[in-house]
Amino acid sequence: MKAKKPFWPLDRAKAHAAQGAIYVMRGRARQFFTSDVEMYEAAVATMASLTVREYSDRSDQTDVCDIYGFMRAGGGWMIKIYIDEKVPELTVVSFHPLERPLKTNKGWLKP
Repeated sequence: MKAKKPFWPLDRAKAHAAQGAIYVMRGRARQFFTSDVEMYEAAVATMASLTVREYSDRSDQTDVCDIYGFMRAGGGWMIKIYIDEKVPELTVVSFHPLERPLKTNKGWLKP
């Protein structure tokens, strides 16, 4: 089966994060971290380590978002992102432990 490809080029998303052009929405992220700084640093580190193998699917909300699943602290997590072309910056819409299994290009990831 052919691997799915993200809507947003991962190299561009990673570059924005590495340059500090990243905005993490607090709603689906902050409660899992002790501070805003920890949340931000974890999002930047996660973006640096992602590969297309962790890509799961696309979500068409107000903006087209890419969803990735990965392991963090011994459990499955997800990060949902899009590139805001107007700013430009990487926007992290969700960043939290999985609530249900998620299929990625690498295989199934469990909470």
